[in-house]
Amino acid sequence: MTYKVPEGWEEVKLGDIGEIVTGKTPSTKNKNNFGGDIPFLTPSDDMEGRFVKTTKRTLTEIGLNSVKNQLVPANSVCVSCIGSQLGKVTITKEDTVTNQQINSIIINKDNDVLFIYYAMLLLGKRIRYISKTSTAVPIINKTNFSKEKINLPPLQEQKAIADTLSAIDDKIELNNKINQNLEA
Repeated sequence: MTYKVPEGWEEVKLGDIGEIVTGKTPSTKNKNNFGGDIPFLTPSDDMEGRFVKTTKRTLTEIGLNSVKNQLVPANSVCVSCIGSQLGKVTITKEDTVTNQQINSIIINKDNDVLFIYYAMLLLGKRIRYISKTSTAVPIINKTNFSKEKINLPPLQEQKAIADTLSAIDDKIELNNKINQNLEA
């Protein structure tokens, strides 16, 4: 089956839609690096939802300073790029540091964060499949990640698509909360 890109859409590399940042872990030997207010996202955190709600670990200012230039701003799209969690996607709600197993995309103003998130969900499944067939430990490095391509419509169409998908996700989240309350 041949897939035709809709008119007005273009195929772009991830590196062209924003800055790609690979995370870094502060030294765990220095206990002063951890326990502050800065979220520290790793693939073992809940990356199932659209947004990072909480992280198991946090960093202090000392920890942040030890991994200079690794703080990604709110509304960055984070993708797990190694191991069994490869391809999981979430969006930061606040400035966050990630570990080296996550590549984050700081989306440029020409693109819609939620649209990129939904596009990355599809790409994440594809890279997970490809990686599982090629290496013992599934991995995609920053260079190859930056070269991965997605189909991108004009900004207004991105927003319309993302709004529709987001409304469906909102309804699913509400239904899940209702079910949890009923079970309780």
